[in-house]
Amino acid sequence: MKNGKLWEIFDQLTAKELQEVEKCVQSPWFNNRPSVVKLFHFLVECRNELKIVPTKEQIHLRVFGGKNYEDIRVRNALSFLLKIIERFFALQELEGTGTDAQLALAKVYRKRQLNKHYDQAIRGGESLLKKQSFRNADYYNSQYRLEFERYRALSAQRSLKSMNLQVISDNLDIAYLAQKLRQTCLSISHQTVYSMEYDFGLLPYLLEAVRKLDYQSIPAISVYYHCYFFLTEPEEESHFQNFKKILVEHRAQFPLRELSDLYLYATNYCIQRMNKNARQYASEALDFYKEGLIDDVLLPDGVLPHITFSNIVTMSLVTGEYVFAEQFIESYKKSLAPEYRKSIYSFNLARLLYQRKEFDEALPLLQSEVYRDLLLNLLAKTLTAKIFFDSNEYDVLYSHLDAMQQFIRRKKVMGYHQENFQNFISFLKRIIEIPDFEKENRQVLKKEIEEVKAVVERRWLLEQV
Repeated sequence: MKNGKLWEIFDQLTAKELQEVEKCVQSPWFNNRPSVVKLFHFLVECRNELKIVPTKEQIHLRVFGGKNYEDIRVRNALSFLLKIIERFFALQELEGTGTDAQLALAKVYRKRQLNKHYDQAIRGGESLLKKQSFRNADYYNSQYRLEFERYRALSAQRSLKSMNLQVISDNLDIAYLAQKLRQTCLSISHQTVYSMEYDFGLLPYLLEAVRKLDYQSIPAISVYYHCYFFLTEPEEESHFQNFKKILVEHRAQFPLRELSDLYLYATNYCIQRMNKNARQYASEALDFYKEGLIDDVLLPDGVLPHITFSNIVTMSLVTGEYVFAEQFIESYKKSLAPEYRKSIYSFNLARLLYQRKEFDEALPLLQSEVYRDLLLNLLAKTLTAKIFFDSNEYDVLYSHLDAMQQFIRRKKVMGYHQENFQNFISFLKRIIEIPDFEKENRQVLKKEIEEVKAVVERRWLLEQV
């Protein structure tokens, strides 16, 4: 059962979950088969003590005994244990969402016509919903479901005058608008990265409804409304500022996962604007990153993405916040995934040291590390070239650039990155070769660097010209 569905799930259960599943396996309400109890205990032994993945033959011998292997008996036992674990997961998930549990209970009481119990369950669900701080699309959807359940009870009781149809309609509209705009922002972000095209259906009509009606007063809608426009119309900066204001004032209304997405949209926008020479957005991005670090918004699973780590260092260096950059690099290096930890740490520390013109400390960090990530390897080689240039080590620099060119050819770097780094090598060599007094030639070179579509370190190259 090496690749079996049951073992994949079983192997991920925590010690506490194993204890809870054992209670289910031992309970007649979940299971009345002694063979499944034996199977559970054998799998625990295999996982915790024997450190093996058992075969079906081993399972048959331990659970059923005898020498005559019967595959159907093993498969039935495995299937039944899997169903018990899945049932445990479903109940655990339901209990974890208090409102849904109360709603399910209310449905049972309504069907049994236990009106007092029903009212208590509905009130319990409403109380739990009010107590939570979140007011995102999920909140309004839960509110809609509770009200719709109340409507079904009122309808059964023929209480036509006290129908709550308007409340149902209002919550349904808000839930749909908030969810639709949220999904749209996610799709736009995805299509930007992966060159996908999506049909957004009713979106134009929904945007018009948000504009004309009073939906912009609801943060769950307005934050994504402005997010949509700064993603699609980046030059119109007012939408970004409105988005930022809403997020600052109402961030407590969004759960951690959703906040993480919102911060990602904001920082990506700032980086995009920076790449269009709007350098002031480095401070905007750094502000978002700092806020995200304080509340662990950027580490929803306890791991800081290596791209985010490098972006934070970039914004710190652009804004001249070197002290913060150093504190961040040292404080959050352990939050990087193990496979990136050493290389990302050493590269970004080298970047900081370069900005401080501490070349003798930066160079060994770049030369001693083995950068398995191809792009990171090229970025490290580019930084090394800058150090040689700023140190006037032109002979060493020429050899380094030639080796870098050979590396690109040998690794067969394709597309955008290949052109990016090849142009850097070409331009840097020409900067060295053209004397300072040949101002006309240097102006020609400057214009070429400005107009070329793909070149890494464009701003730095222009400074050298």
